[in-house]
Formats: sequence, structure tokens, C-alpha cells
Amino acid sequence: MEAAEIIRALSQISVFSALEERDLRTVASVTRVRELAASEQLWAYGEQAEWLGAVISGRLKATRHQQGRELIVEVLGPGDLVGDVAFSLKAAYQFDVVSLRRARVLLVPSQPLRGLLVQRPKAAVALGVQLASQVMQLTRRVETLTGGTVEQRLARVLVGLVDRFGEPFPGGVLVPLKLRREDLASLAATTLESTSRRLTVWRRKGIVQPQPAGYLVKDLAALRRIVES
Repeated sequence: MEAAEIIRALSQISVFSALEERDLRTVASVTRVRELAASEQLWAYGEQAEWLGAVISGRLKATRHQQGRELIVEVLGPGDLVGDVAFSLKAAYQFDVVSLRRARVLLVPSQPLRGLLVQRPKAAVALGVQLASQVMQLTRRVETLTGGTVEQRLARVLVGLVDRFGEPFPGGVLVPLKLRREDLASLAATTLESTSRRLTVWRRKGIVQPQPAGYLVKDLAALRRIVES
């Protein structure tokens, strides 16, 4: 990417949109562009947080492994920050981050950015707002993992993905994420068998239809009723 493209991409991210143009040019001059193939790892849990990432295309998943099982904590898309908590706390990365499909991520080195934030309070406040938003997302994930029946948890996951990534599509709303049933099971904190059974029921009822490109939600109102029941 050319410098001008990097500046435009950074300006779409909340933290960097608070910067003046001269500061954006400074950040862009040290920013790397990382191209990821499908299933390629951006970084691993426990690595020192040397970069703050910003997703500009594609989708990634943040995961942790417990007792030999992969748990998907979050799905990330364009506009999302990656590694912001670790960056703020000067700690190691909290999750493995892996692309779900081809993705492009801007990597801003931590040290120069911290120095700039000290000089630019508006950008520091924007980062604080972003962190608060992430805390809210993690809170909702805890609710998903602990509250309600399997059907409610799975419906909550799909409604959340529609709200974040849904695209109008003939017959409903498409969630353009090639998530395996194992991935949905992980997001809903349930088993593959339970997820498969529920998706089969929803397909027969005309609520959700698996597609090569993801999942077509044909009756979003029905899913919301399940969540609220």
C-alpha cells in the first residue's frame, strides 16, 4: 500500500481518526501492512505485544486453547483493533489471532504510538472508548457462554454476527463468514452435536440456511424471539 492509502485506512479507525493529519503521516510512516492467507496466524497468545493491529479487510478470529479445545472469543472485521488491551497494559497478547479468510491488517509499532498518545490526549481518549467497547463485547460473550439454553446461546451468536457483519441477500441477511459448525459451537459454548441438531431444525423451519459463503439468516425476527424468550 502507498502511504496515502495507509493514511486513509488509519483515518477510518477510531483511535487514529482523532489524530491530526501530520500525526497520521507520522504513524503511517512506521506502519506495516500484513497480508494474511486463510488460516494464517497473525500472532500467538503469550507473545510480547510489539504491535497494535487494525483490520482493514477480511475476517479474523481471536481464540484461546483450554484442555485441548479451541475457544473462539471474538470474530474481528474491518475497523476493529487487534491487540488493543495488550497494547494498553504493556502486556503479552491475550489471544491467538488467526485469519478466517484472506485478510489485511495494519500493524502500528507500540512504542512510537505510546509516545504519540502521551502528546495527543484526544487520541488517548479514543483508545479508552475503544477499550470500553471491547469490555462490553467481552461482557456479552460471557453472557453468551453462561446464560440460557443451547438454542438461546446459538441464536444469540448468530444475531450478534448479523448485527456486526450481516449483508442484504436475496431471501434474508447473509453472514459472510465461513465458520465451521465447530466454530459456531465454540462461540456458543456448546457441542458440535448440539449445534448440528439445532441448525438442522432451523434449516427445516426456514430460519437459517447454510451457504457456501456463510449462513443465510432467512428469519431474523424468529432468531431474536428465541434470544428474548
